[in-house]
Amino acid sequence: MNIELERKCKLLVKNRDVMHEAFRWNNESMMLAGSSFFVGLNMEADTDQLKACEEILKRKTGIFSPYRGNVRMPLLCKMAAAENPEQYFADVDSIVQQLKPLKWIETDYKVLASMTLRDHLKMEEILSAAEKMIGLYQGMREKHPWLTGGEDVPFAAILAVSGLDTDVLMAEMENCYQELSKVFRDKNAVQSLSHILAIDPADTRVKCRKVADIFDILKDGRHKYGTGSELTVLGTLAMLDLTAEQAAAEIMEADDYLKTQKGFGTLAMGDAVRRMYAALMVMDTHMPPASHSHESLVNSVLAMVIAMEVCMMIVMTSVIAATTTN
Repeated sequence: MNIELERKCKLLVKNRDVMHEAFRWNNESMMLAGSSFFVGLNMEADTDQLKACEEILKRKTGIFSPYRGNVRMPLLCKMAAAENPEQYFADVDSIVQQLKPLKWIETDYKVLASMTLRDHLKMEEILSAAEKMIGLYQGMREKHPWLTGGEDVPFAAILAVSGLDTDVLMAEMENCYQELSKVFRDKNAVQSLSHILAIDPADTRVKCRKVADIFDILKDGRHKYGTGSELTVLGTLAMLDLTAEQAAAEIMEADDYLKTQKGFGTLAMGDAVRRMYAALMVMDTHMPPASHSHESLVNSVLAMVIAMEVCMMIVMTSVIAATTTN
């Protein structure tokens, strides 16, 4: 395993331990997703900073506030990474209030979408971007009404900040969906994957084939990758300047390393989840430095720059979906 990939894996484990110290009784999946977020920023999680942000959240919100529910963990991580955590929260809350009239979007998904808009746009650009986000979401529902739900709103927010034309995005999403449906059975996972791949300017068949090739090589190498929502991480990884063979080889190396770490074994975590994080560490190793500046979001690298958010979004949307159906 190359030195930088090993460093990323060690940072993930270290951040997970810090998150445990700060939030001992919280949801394991959310804490691990938060840990990976800090790896994407090349940061060590800071217990004191996380706790300080939690105090800000307590001061600013009531006990039954949605900010202190399912979205609490990603919000605290984003606040902790911000230069001014209190202002970050105020900005996100302002955007959520602008989305409040959209009663058909669950509040949790509004918050996730608002964080993406806040991270990549100036505040004066939010309203037009929110309108574009809504248009994209409605386009998704028209194409696939039975697959599209509130969990697709945060993905629509990612697409909205891309700067790409809505019609172009919609057409490419559908092209990717049709290609990927021939390979993977989980249509919800295929739709989420097509959302991310739509940003990549590469040829539709080429980029979809690369995802399938990485998947097949992992399977042949006895590191079978999951076929659910974790496929989205393979989509972001496929955009990097790596061959399918190199990407798969590094995922296997990272997976073997993580499996030896406490809490990452098959019984504690499961192979599919661990391999998703292994893929994320490979992606973090090779993608350009993460940046919050809108100027950096050129089309050719957009998905890589914001890819560190994808894993947390996957975890959050799946957790929210589970709690709302129980």
